[in-house]
Amino acid sequence: MLKDKVIDRLAEAAEPICADRSRCLRMRFNRSECSQCTGVCRSNAIRVQDDVSIDFRLCSKCMLCVSACPSDCFDIKGFDFLSVLAKVKKIRDSGVVPVLGCNMKPSVQAHVTTPCLGFLSLEHLLALSVIPEATVHINMTECGDCKNDFIADKVRETAGSLKVVIIKEKKDLGYLDIPYGRREFFSAVKNLAFLQAAEIFESNDPDMTSKAYSAKKVPLKRDLLNRVFVFLNGKGNDLLKGCYYTIKLSRGCNNCFACVGMCPGGALQIGRADDNSDSYLSFNSSLCNGCGLCRDFCFKDAVHIEKGFAGPNPFEFVPLSPCPLSPDP
Repeated sequence: MLKDKVIDRLAEAAEPICADRSRCLRMRFNRSECSQCTGVCRSNAIRVQDDVSIDFRLCSKCMLCVSACPSDCFDIKGFDFLSVLAKVKKIRDSGVVPVLGCNMKPSVQAHVTTPCLGFLSLEHLLALSVIPEATVHINMTECGDCKNDFIADKVRETAGSLKVVIIKEKKDLGYLDIPYGRREFFSAVKNLAFLQAAEIFESNDPDMTSKAYSAKKVPLKRDLLNRVFVFLNGKGNDLLKGCYYTIKLSRGCNNCFACVGMCPGGALQIGRADDNSDSYLSFNSSLCNGCGLCRDFCFKDAVHIEKGFAGPNPFEFVPLSPCPLSPDP
């Protein structure tokens, strides 16, 4: 039995996806009804019971769980999307249209390859459409012959009208080689990737081993969204309406602050004007991914989450005052 467990552990270590149970909403609060990962997994490979586990005998490595999870429970081992953005910017500077493709088939033509493109969430696609300051082509010409062909429609639907071009037919692919030696080019990119990524984003902790449940961490997808908003320099009103959140309190709130500890991203904190004043609940929209744990955990059913943020600055902590959203109990 011990031998089997060791073999299973070694097999999992070799797989491309890892799960951090401390980020799972249902592990943090057992009454959470989140089913994002199991809902998108067509292989029925994910189990969320006493732990978060992936049966890699069933897993097709489509990466949809990475895209769907709001709190980054799932991650791709050894994959740094910030470096992808840095490479795309470098390719743009070389004068050709950057082409992104997956590495599941060696025949895919692309300047930058990634794991299966199912990982591309709205936030990833927003970053690709804004940060490189160039149109990015996503090569999906081989997806129809892949076991994960179902991800193509998902990516196209998510991309919508963003400034990324989904290429379905080879005749439409405008791939051009870099106008100087690829080896020299990617050698330079390797040295510059992390530096340029640091200029685009703050660094993120890549270690996805299980951490304390009290640890606060802003998911990469939320961080990408925040950086896109800053990059747009005041032109991100649509993002505020569609991707950020507002929290409101009903008059039943008694300032127990239990929601502060439950929030995985640190969007809620205890505020105080001075040492002599009463404590109050404050909220930072840029740290909120709308997971709903604060609402679900509230003993008084006093926390309400609304999509959209109407304030002047989503990056500031603002006091939350109880308002008559519901009658007094």
